[in-house]
Amino acid sequence: MRYELHAGTAKVSPVFGEYVEVRMQRLLSDFGFIVHGDIYLQEVGAKGKAHQVVIRLQVPGETVIAEEKGMNFQEAFDLALGAVRRQLTRYKEISRS
Repeated sequence: MRYELHAGTAKVSPVFGEYVEVRMQRLLSDFGFIVHGDIYLQEVGAKGKAHQVVIRLQVPGETVIAEEKGMNFQEAFDLALGAVRRQLTRYKEISRS
């Protein structure tokens, strides 16, 4: 699987990039049927500067999308990754039956 990280105008540290790489590789090892993925990072809100992460994954016949907000990109990414993991587990169970 290959994925692209789209940060737009948001500043992303190399440490966060490595964190994303490790977590996405773990996701791929658990769900080998993922074809392609996109991760979008945005800073939203005028006052509090919340961070939003959208993960979009292509699997055979479907697109899995999760969108979460957090106080920083790592928190939002972890929440979105958890949501994607639940959706992929459900997809895997349905495709087996």
